[in-house]
Amino acid sequence: MSDITSILRKELDLIGKDLVKSIKNELANQRHIATGKLANTTNHKVNVSQTEGNLLISSKAKYWRAVNDGAKPHRPPFEDIMKWMDDKGIAYSDEAEKKQIANAIIRRIAIEGTPTKGSFSRTGATFRRGYLNRSVGSKKQSITRRLQKVIGDQIKVEFNKVIKKANQDG
Repeated sequence: MSDITSILRKELDLIGKDLVKSIKNELANQRHIATGKLANTTNHKVNVSQTEGNLLISSKAKYWRAVNDGAKPHRPPFEDIMKWMDDKGIAYSDEAEKKQIANAIIRRIAIEGTPTKGSFSRTGATFRRGYLNRSVGSKKQSITRRLQKVIGDQIKVEFNKVIKKANQDG
């Protein structure tokens, strides 16, 4: 049965690479790339034993859930917004205007949460939430079919080996 575990490991690795690529593309499509930390640290890990296979998608960016789900109205720290503005390349003429824009963003987040209504028009993105659902959820059925086929085919091979051996011994 070690052939099945190695095939499962290989398939889960390929699926993991595909999902990470899809997640990164969706982050870019939703205009969530500022520093790049969320996209750049999104990766996958495969663990396969004799009884199960696991594929884990993770990121070192602790704020992934806020990007995926949005956040309720709150007042983010002023300095964080100032840094975020630079990371996003938001234009300003001088430090006074930068502070004015940062305060306006903070007020808007305090009223609306994130993403704000203005973020759609500013970014041109159609979607600003659910990057995981859009990138992973849409592939769920094809992943299931793919694994069923690959593992099913290998089980047939293993079963035929057992029958052939039984016929030779018997």
